[in-house]
Amino acid sequence: MGTSICSVDHADDLLVITCASGKQATALLPNLAKQWQRLRLVCHSPASEERLKKEYPKAEVIRTDLGLPKEPERILKDATAIYHVEPPFAHRQAVMGFNMIDAAKKVAEEGTFKHFVYASVLNTQLRKMIHHDQRLQVEEYLMESELNYTILQPTHFMFLFPVPPMLAQEHPIYMANWNPNIPFSFLALGDLGEVGAKVLNEREKHYAAQYPLCSDGPLNYHQICGMVSQEIGKQIELKQKTYEESVQGFLMRLYGSLDVDAESIDAVERILLYYNRHGLIGSSNICEWLLGRKPTTWLDWMRAEIKQIKQQQHH
Repeated sequence: MGTSICSVDHADDLLVITCASGKQATALLPNLAKQWQRLRLVCHSPASEERLKKEYPKAEVIRTDLGLPKEPERILKDATAIYHVEPPFAHRQAVMGFNMIDAAKKVAEEGTFKHFVYASVLNTQLRKMIHHDQRLQVEEYLMESELNYTILQPTHFMFLFPVPPMLAQEHPIYMANWNPNIPFSFLALGDLGEVGAKVLNEREKHYAAQYPLCSDGPLNYHQICGMVSQEIGKQIELKQKTYEESVQGFLMRLYGSLDVDAESIDAVERILLYYNRHGLIGSSNICEWLLGRKPTTWLDWMRAEIKQIKQQQHH
């Protein structure tokens, strides 16, 4: 596990988190905000900026476009560490990563920068998916950068399953985006938030590490719908969307429009083709070891979701 010396100074070190209003950072921040006195939260929209300023009044909030080549230098000025999340399926995603790493190298030369945590994706070797290939290139660039780094590789997230409509509908129907017989490994956002905080808080212990992160699985969507049906006392009917419907649905969810650049469409089309045939599978061993407990099972996550939804309905 390397050296036991830890140089983290929670009072003085400046931690930068990109895509700070996204799902990953929303799970990470509650584990960090009490200890880290200096946070710089980077977001893209005015609504995100407003929400972050309200939730984390002590933090510095920067609204910017990570695609602009000069912005990483401004984002990382005087920083000690970064938890770098890139927008999903972003245009020229690899270039965003390269620019952030170059900026970190510059800050490291000036003396303050110590740790680059890169939120990648599970099994970047699966290059038929464009966003995996782009992240593989960023991982390679980071490894060769001479920076101290940790690479986190989360799998498919549990929150992508729409529990609220299954509870609300009298005769629930789940429209699968790909072949429901194909198994996947899943990660609970809460587990990722804990792991991310541990890596940032323990710093040196995790230098040069790559952590594939899965909480549970492999499970296919027939099994998942069966578990949810049993839990909510209603039989979920499982149907599969056509490939074209899935592509359009993904684009609308990501961009709110079908009028997007060809590279983004290619990335969505490739991931859906790949998932339809191969899925995405990994081991939960690393997650268990890092957490010091059994990771969250799909059943545990789902029960917590249902409980939370019912509590909100009562208030």
